[in-house]
Amino acid sequence: MNLRLAIFKPMLKIAMERTGHGAALGFQLTKVGRGEVEMTFPYKEEVIGNPVTGVVHGGVIVSLLDTCCGCAAITMLTSAAVTPTMDLRLDYMHPAQPHKPIYVAAKVYRDTSNVMFCRGSAWQDDPENPIAHCVATFMKVETPRISLTNIIRRRFNRLIKGDKAFEQEANK
Repeated sequence: MNLRLAIFKPMLKIAMERTGHGAALGFQLTKVGRGEVEMTFPYKEEVIGNPVTGVVHGGVIVSLLDTCCGCAAITMLTSAAVTPTMDLRLDYMHPAQPHKPIYVAAKVYRDTSNVMFCRGSAWQDDPENPIAHCVATFMKVETPRISLTNIIRRRFNRLIKGDKAFEQEANK
């Protein structure tokens, strides 16, 4: 196994599950490999799109697929960079069934010097019967501000000084 990926996997898991919309929605990374990521979304009543049927809102499906593909793209990086979504095309096949988890898998199928191309799929009982599938592209944007040392320092400052200090530090 690649040592960089071995160190990176738990960091990505923490970042996706405990911060931002991943934490708010309850995403769980279940597999992280080079160019491949799998996630699970446990059913949550807070994100029902149709209160009559109990079906999860379609925006959650989009977010799951975008996040999973973006994470797969991140695993391909060899230097400090971010991978914003350039394009995401999603096809809904059928609504998710209420009270069941949603599984998502994504894979980078082409990696160029500036763009990564991904495919993703979301399903419940059978991966051959997807709720939705997508193709997405992600841009590689080099950023020297991203480093493990900077992340740890900012997180530590946030714990010690509170959210206002974190916001001030992030805006520098």
